[in-house]
Amino acid sequence: MNFNAQEIIPLIVKYALPVLGALIVFLIGRAIARKLGRTTEKAMNKRPDSEPTLSRFAGSVVKFLILAFTIIAALTVMGIDTSSFSAMVLGLGAAMGFILQGSLSNVAAGVMLMLFRPFKIDDEIEAGGVAGKVTEIGLTATRMKSTDNREFIVSNGDVWGGTIVNNSSLENRRLDRQFNVTYDTDIDKAIKVLTTTASEHPLVLSEPAPWAKVVELGESTVIIELRAWCKAPDYRALGASISQPVKAAFVKAGFEKAYPREIKLSQHVKNSKGRNRLARLKSLRNS
Repeated sequence: MNFNAQEIIPLIVKYALPVLGALIVFLIGRAIARKLGRTTEKAMNKRPDSEPTLSRFAGSVVKFLILAFTIIAALTVMGIDTSSFSAMVLGLGAAMGFILQGSLSNVAAGVMLMLFRPFKIDDEIEAGGVAGKVTEIGLTATRMKSTDNREFIVSNGDVWGGTIVNNSSLENRRLDRQFNVTYDTDIDKAIKVLTTTASEHPLVLSEPAPWAKVVELGESTVIIELRAWCKAPDYRALGASISQPVKAAFVKAGFEKAYPREIKLSQHVKNSKGRNRLARLKSLRNS
C-alpha cells in the first residue's frame, strides 16, 4: 500500500495536531488542578481554627472545577462544539442533583457545620436525637460516641436542621441536684450543710458559690435544690460523686431519712344490716 506524503500531512495537521494540543492542554490543566488543590488545602490547614475535613473538601472542589474547565478547553482545541456538551453536563448534573438531593443536602449541611463550627471534635453534644462526644465531622454525617461506648452516626442534615446543645463550648457548667428532708428537719441547718459540703468538694468552684434553697413542698418531704458550679469536663464526675458526701453530712447532722408516708384508710361497718350483707358477699365468693 503506497502512502502519499502530500495526503498524509494534511490529515496530520487536521486531526493529529488538535489531538496533541488537546492532550497537552489536559496534562497542563491536570497538573495545575492538583497543585492548586493541594495549595488550597495546605493554606486552609494553616488557619488556627481549621477543620481538616473542610480543608480537604475545599481542595477537592478547586481541583475538580479546574479539571472541568480543562476538559472543556481541551475539547475546544480539538474543534468539538462544547455548547451541546455543556448543556448535556448541566442536564446530567440537574438529574443527579434531583436523584441525590438527600445526600447533597447532607453535604451542604456538613459544609455549614464546618464553616460555622457549632461544635468541634471531642465536644459533648446533643444533636439529631442522640448525645455523645464528637469523634468525626464528615461531609455527610457526624460520628459520636456515648459514655457507654456506643457509636452514633447522624446525618448532617439532621444535625444542622435541629437543635444543637453543646455541653463543652463554655468553660463552666452548673450541676442542679435535689435532696429530700423531713418536715421536722431544721431547714436552715440543712441548707447550711448542703452548701458547706458542696464547697468542700474538690470539683466544685468557689465562684459562683454553691447555692441551696427550698424549691418544693412535697406530700411528706421538703425538697431542697443544690446548685454547684464546676469545670465543664468535671460535670459528669461531680454529678456521680456529690450525693455520697451529702448523705454522710446529713447522717452526721442527725437528719432523719425522708421516707414517703403511706396513709391507710379502713372502713368499719357499724350496723347489723351491713355486717349481714358482707357475710352474704363472702359466702357467695367462697361458693
